[in-house]
Amino acid sequence: MKYITLGLVVLAVTAVLVGCGAKTGGTARSNAYGKAIPVDMAVTTAREILTTPQAWEGKDVLVAGKITSECPSGGWIWVQDSTGQVYVNMHPTNVFIPQAVGKNVRAMGKVVLESGQPSVVGYGLELK
Repeated sequence: MKYITLGLVVLAVTAVLVGCGAKTGGTARSNAYGKAIPVDMAVTTAREILTTPQAWEGKDVLVAGKITSECPSGGWIWVQDSTGQVYVNMHPTNVFIPQAVGKNVRAMGKVVLESGQPSVVGYGLELK
């Protein structure tokens, strides 16, 4: 009985230290989540992706702007720049961010088309 109790305590402490989700996240200090964004990566505007989605399909992009809407678990966001709004889905890559509606973000990912509509599968984000 003593070993079972000790095992449960160790398990509980491990869960608290490691976290209870499959979230790939940064730290409160860095505000970076998932893969690091290269410093020399150019920003692609929402208009570029939305007006010629076939040209961007399968390509890595960096979108930057303000988060206008977010999944309750932080697995997808809408990013608004001065040219339009792009949906960024991080669920496929297990990257999750804290609630950040209204904050600026840089989101890196791959453009995909679903039913002809473009979105970005995000795998690296920085909150500003």
